[in-house]
Amino acid sequence: MKKKILLTFFCMLLFSTSVSFLVNANNISTTFYDNNPPNPPIVEGPTSGSIDEYYTYSITVSDPDYDDLLLKIEIDWGDGTTNQICGSCTTQPWQSGDTEEVEYRWSKEGTYSVTARVQDEYALWGEWSEPLVVTMPKAKTNLFSLIQMIRDLLPNLYNIR
Repeated sequence: MKKKILLTFFCMLLFSTSVSFLVNANNISTTFYDNNPPNPPIVEGPTSGSIDEYYTYSITVSDPDYDDLLLKIEIDWGDGTTNQICGSCTTQPWQSGDTEEVEYRWSKEGTYSVTARVQDEYALWGEWSEPLVVTMPKAKTNLFSLIQMIRDLLPNLYNIR
């Protein structure tokens, strides 16, 4: 008999607690941080050059929330190659307004659209940047290099007596 009374009391307590929770559920406020994705970065650097030479590009990151840390930059070099730079892997994570410098070289002539995007500490990726159009013409050979190459191919040319 005591067990039945105890069980009934326990069930009534559980039921009243559940009803109380449901009635007051609208008054419970849960605060979630409303995170926005990072802004598209700004990519700056040379817009033309020669193939097989390294060029330095600056990528400036920003975030509309300003208190977010920016962890990764992904760069699409326009030639089928993408790179990810991890800001927290080797250095401190970037903050809004920081600039990262990267080097790249193209191995074929062509016109390339370089774009980048940024990931924040909440794993949100921002939109891709506006493309920076880079043109790589054929490697130019100057006249002196051409004459020296011919001289090296024909070493006896200047030894004629």
